[in-house]
Formats: sequence, structure tokens, C-alpha cells
Amino acid sequence: MEDLFCPNCGRLRIRCVCSVRGRNLNILKSVAGDRDNLKPIFDCEDEIVYYKIFNPENPLPTIPIEEAKIPKQLEDSLRLKGIERLYPFQLEAIRKLRDGKNVVIIAPTGFGKTEAFSIPLIERVAEGGVGLIFYPTKALAKDQEMKLKFYARSLGLKAVRFDGDSSWRERREVLSGKANVILTNPDMVDYHLRNTPEFREVAKDFVFVVVDELHSYVGLLGSNMHYLIKRLERFSDFQIACASATIGNAKEFAEYIFEREFDVVEGRHRKSKLHFIMRYTHSIYSAVRDLVRSLYGRKMIVFGNSYKTVETIGWILKRDGLRVAVHKGGLPRDVRMEVERDFREGKIKTVISTPTLELGIDIGDVDVVISELVSYSQFLQRVGRAGRKGQESIGILLLRDEDAISNYYRLNPEDYFKDDFHCYAEKNNDVIMFYQILSMCMEKPLINVKDEWRDVLRRLEERRLITKVGDIYMVSSNAGDVLKNLNMRGIGESVRMFKDGKFIGERNLPIAIKELFPGSIIIHNGERLRCVELDLEDRRAILEEHSHGNEVTDPLYLSIPRIVNVEEVYEGCAYCSFEITMTVYAYIVRDVFTREKIDFVEIDPISYSFPTKGFILSSPIPDHMDFEDFYAGTFHALEHVLIESSDALTGGGSQFMGGISTPDGDIFVYDATIGGSGLSKLLFKRLNRAFEIAYDVLKNCECRRVDGCPRCTYSYQCGNNNQPLNRLGAINVLEKLLRGERGKLDTDKYKDLTNFKYYPVFAL
Repeated sequence: MEDLFCPNCGRLRIRCVCSVRGRNLNILKSVAGDRDNLKPIFDCEDEIVYYKIFNPENPLPTIPIEEAKIPKQLEDSLRLKGIERLYPFQLEAIRKLRDGKNVVIIAPTGFGKTEAFSIPLIERVAEGGVGLIFYPTKALAKDQEMKLKFYARSLGLKAVRFDGDSSWRERREVLSGKANVILTNPDMVDYHLRNTPEFREVAKDFVFVVVDELHSYVGLLGSNMHYLIKRLERFSDFQIACASATIGNAKEFAEYIFEREFDVVEGRHRKSKLHFIMRYTHSIYSAVRDLVRSLYGRKMIVFGNSYKTVETIGWILKRDGLRVAVHKGGLPRDVRMEVERDFREGKIKTVISTPTLELGIDIGDVDVVISELVSYSQFLQRVGRAGRKGQESIGILLLRDEDAISNYYRLNPEDYFKDDFHCYAEKNNDVIMFYQILSMCMEKPLINVKDEWRDVLRRLEERRLITKVGDIYMVSSNAGDVLKNLNMRGIGESVRMFKDGKFIGERNLPIAIKELFPGSIIIHNGERLRCVELDLEDRRAILEEHSHGNEVTDPLYLSIPRIVNVEEVYEGCAYCSFEITMTVYAYIVRDVFTREKIDFVEIDPISYSFPTKGFILSSPIPDHMDFEDFYAGTFHALEHVLIESSDALTGGGSQFMGGISTPDGDIFVYDATIGGSGLSKLLFKRLNRAFEIAYDVLKNCECRRVDGCPRCTYSYQCGNNNQPLNRLGAINVLEKLLRGERGKLDTDKYKDLTNFKYYPVFAL
């Protein structure tokens, strides 16, 4: 019997983790030597896949500030802020912007992107006109406010913050035309451009517009921003500067959103030594809990990619008695500011955050950054929060065991550094166009009409929201009520959540039916709740406290597509407008740490239909049919691995996409967002590379199983309990796809809602 068990850890030898721990510690010693402060990270049961120390890169500015020929008063202000020299990218950006070019400025957090655009902006505004700086959040505008006021004042200009937290006096300064530089956000400009005649007068004087943190304008916000800039262009002619973290398609994305030519200026810098660690874990929640415990006392940020992950981590850590705080969008202003202040002052050492803290908000020193899987450039943006005073920093990237792309990077860690984050948006989102074009008509009569707007204009006329007089479109009196539903960051309907008769929040559809079905368990604002009723007709969910236990719930659901319109056909694929009907019919109860299945529960079906964008791929048929459900399992596996592996191409976008596959080889991939976000289009444009990654994942998976495993064919988002699946068949089909073979594309058969045979429903 002694031969069956490890004498050190007491586990069965086949499950012994001693060798893993030993290997991890050897990796640490070979790279960094004996480092006691790093040992808790490596002395673990998870596998350390990769460890590298990145040294500082061009950490100091080298160009004397005099070379920029800045007005003396402004130069003196910069010197008072400690700026005696500039980085080369700053000087290049300043010169290009002075020449009147539109520029995207790319550099890491903390290296002076603000100075690169604010110097030419202030110089230009000093000659006349108004400068407008868009920040994606109110917090970031407030963080930059005092600095920009100081710079502007040096040339006798007034910079004013204009957002929902501004005072009455600040708003009057903007609306009366007394502000020379306006710090704001898209939501504020959208509202006042449409509803406030005084602001439309101010908009006539805009000469220089800045879009800070361009990389955050993905999806719906980017689509709305496209139209907001179009609306502003109807009042004035202005230059655009964008600032961004590193993205793989900066020029392409800026030109797509703003429809004008851009130059790109990039600075590559790192202030401090970075310890980069890839850790492959069986449970994200267990790994984070162990890391926070072992590193407790150091200042750290844990980044999750979704509200659900962040809320769950926060709940677990607080339940364990650890003092942590959660930072996310939608928090009340006072709560958000208290978290930022307490973390900056060291009263709280650990913050769990959605991507909100990726932005350049001043939160002081950070020692450790822990992150779910995102693209390398996005990870650098996150880890850029650490080591900003030159001290060593630690960045830990967690790879999830039950995840195809995590396993791909586990086997090919160097490839992680090659896969760039690409921004995306969908300008032709019909829902966004409806509200934005109506806003144009409300602001002033619309005369010059683009061809792609005409269908939307016809719908607006049919609903009697606008009237056409000759070639001019004018708004009707009832349009204002409709436009109350416009949200720059989200569209469509939401489900309101109530507990004990009190409103506690809301969830956007369609995601709401996958989170708020009867019996579901969610964590909201640190409280664990159970949904007891969902009324889609009234858009209302009733929840109750459910504080005990470790279980979570995963929905089982079907999605049926209808093709509304084919927009582009390319190599056997078609990018389309879809109507998706989603039906939740059951759910699985799992343990939050082990993901072990505890129960299977059927419910009365809940259905919701919504418009979106996506593509259909017609796959070739596999060569053999040796197993039951071979075709269905083959195409189901292919659908999974294409979406999950796309994280390498979309920067972690798989959680915002859905998929459908049919037994005859048609695979649908769609944006899980009403109207479409542009994410599936990004995958559509890079599909051949997606085939290569998917093939590598399936071919090299260590499981060698027919159906595959959580590391290759399974998806934690699967609505059909990961059944049926066939890895071998998917490999065969991918080999054909890589040779250029395709099935016969027939979009007409999906013009109506089709009750095709989906997959058998599997219980536990």
C-alpha cells in the first residue's frame, strides 16, 4: 500500500503534487535565485507555466523640454510639475498635432500621454476656440482635473470638468461659453448636445477633441462614440487626438470609428523590473484566495473580467475574514471614491476590480497585480498599475484549467506575447443607429444622409418620430420620450432586481435570463442571493438572501438563429444580421471551487429574442462516422474551440460571444449583445488564424479522448452541458478548413426561424 501513496503529501502517487511544487520552486531558483518574497507564489499545487523577469525599458525621458519650443508660461508650469525632459514619443506627438494631423498616441500608463496631447491642445485653444477632452469615466476626469487646470491657467485659459458630479457653477461656466477646455465623458456630451441649446452653441467652437483611453471604447461604447463624433462634426470642424494603451490595430480602429486618417505615435517604456508569472490553476477562485492569503499585507489588485467573477472573489475573500474591497462600474460615487482613497492611503491592501482600474486613476503604489487571462497588451495595462515609483513589481496571469486557450498558452507560453489585443466596434448596429440618427434630427434638421442610414430613417418615419420635408428630415414632438432609452454604454431592455420589496439593481438582457432564472444563485454587491421569480413581461426579478453554501448555478439553454440580412460573404462564411431566440430550460448546480456537479434542475422554459450580428460558417463533413452523434459532436466541438480559442485574437472576448452549431455543419457565432458589438466581426476577419489555433488546441491536447476534455473541447459557457462532443471529428474538419475546403453555404434556409434538430438534452 505504501507504494500507492506519496510519503510527503499523503495523496495517491498519481495525484501527487510534490513534484509540481518542486518543479515550481526550481523554476523560481533558476530565474531569480533564492527569493523568499516570491516563494509563496511558487510553493503551490498549481503549475507555474512560465516565469520571466522583464527589466526596465527606456524608463527616463531624454529630450530637454526646450526642444519642444513650448510657450514659456506653459513650459514653466511643466517644470513646476517636475517635467524637465520629454520622451521621444511626446515630442513626436506634439509636432504632428501642431501640424494639424489626427494622431493616436500609444504608451504605457504613467509615461505622460496627457502631456503629449494637452500641450498642443492648450496651444491651439490659446489662439481661439474650445478644446474637448473625453474620458471614459468620471473618476478619470476628476483624477486629471487639477493637472489640466494648472497647465491651462498658465496661458490664461480655464479648464472645467463637466460631468454628472460637476457643481452648478461648473456647468454654468461650460454652458455660458466661459470654459476654454472641457473635461467630460461621452454620456454628458450626448445628453447636452441633444437636450441643451446652449451646449450646441458651445459645440460650434470646438477646434481640438481628445479621446483618452481609446482602447476602452470597444463594443457598444465605441459604436455610440462613432455617432457622437458625427453629431459634433455637424456643428464644428475639429482635430482629433487619441491616447491609448498598446493595441494591435490602433490606426485601423481609430480610422474605423472616426472615419478620418490618423498617424500613430508609440512609446515603448517600462519604469521598473517586472516579475511575470503564468500560473495554471484548476480553480481561479482557489488560486486567488491562496495568493491573497500568502501575499496579504502587500498592496495588490486582483482583476476579474466580469462582474460575476469579481463579485464571487470578493465574497469568498470577505467570508474568509480578509479585508478587501470591490471596485466596479456602477458603484455609487461615494463608495467608489472611498475604495480608491482607502487603497491609495494603504487602509485597504487588496482591491478586487473589473477593468475599471485599468484606467489611469491615481491609486498610489501597487506591488502585485493578479489577473484573469487577457491579451498581453491588456495585461501590461493592468500590471502598469504596479511599480510606478520604480520598485519591483509582480504580475501574475492566471490560466484556467477548463479553458482551451489557457491550455494552448500552457503548452505554448511564448505565443502569449505575440497575440495583440484588437479593438472592435460595430457601426452598423441598427439599434444604436435608430437612437443616434434620431438624436441628429433632434439637434438640427438632417440633410446629408449616408446610404446605410436610409433603412433606419424609414423606420423612424414609419413610427412618426421624424418627418421628411423635401430632402430634409425633421424631428417630431414625441421623439424626446423615445430618446430617454438611449444609453451610450448599453442598449435594449434590462431586468430590475428586487429584494424584500426594494430595488437593488438590474441586469441587461439577454444576459439576464442566463443569470436570473428561478433557482439561480448570484452575488450582488457582496451579498449572496437566490432568484425565486423572473417575470420577463414586467422585466422584474425577485431575489432572496442565500448566504450559506459554496454552490453556484450554470444555465442550460438553447439558441436558435434567424438570418435577417447577409452583409458580407467571404470564403464560405457570411457576416449577417441575426435574430437569436434564447431559451433557458434547466440549470446545473456546481461547487464554486471544484466545479463538481451537485444537481440538475429542470425549470419552465424562459425565452427571449434579440437582434445582433455574427457570422455563419458552412463546414465540410468529416470523413467518417464511427461514433454515435459523430456529426453533431464534431460541429459542437468545433463551435466551442473556435469561440474559446478566439481569446487569443479578441483579447478575451469569448465570454461576450455565443455559438450555435447544427448537425449538418453550419456553425453560427454571434455577439451576445443586442444589436451587435463588433466582436464576432473581428473573429470573422481573422478566421484562418482562429482555425490554426483551434487545430493546435485539439491536436496537442494531452487527453487524447474522443470527446475531448475541459482543456480542449469543453466550454464553461456551454448551454448544453458539453454534450455531445467529438474531438477527433473536429480535428478532421479543421484539417479540411485549413486546406480551404468549405461546405455549401445556404443562408436562405435560415431566413425563417428554423426548428432544426439541435442536440439531445442531457441530465446528470
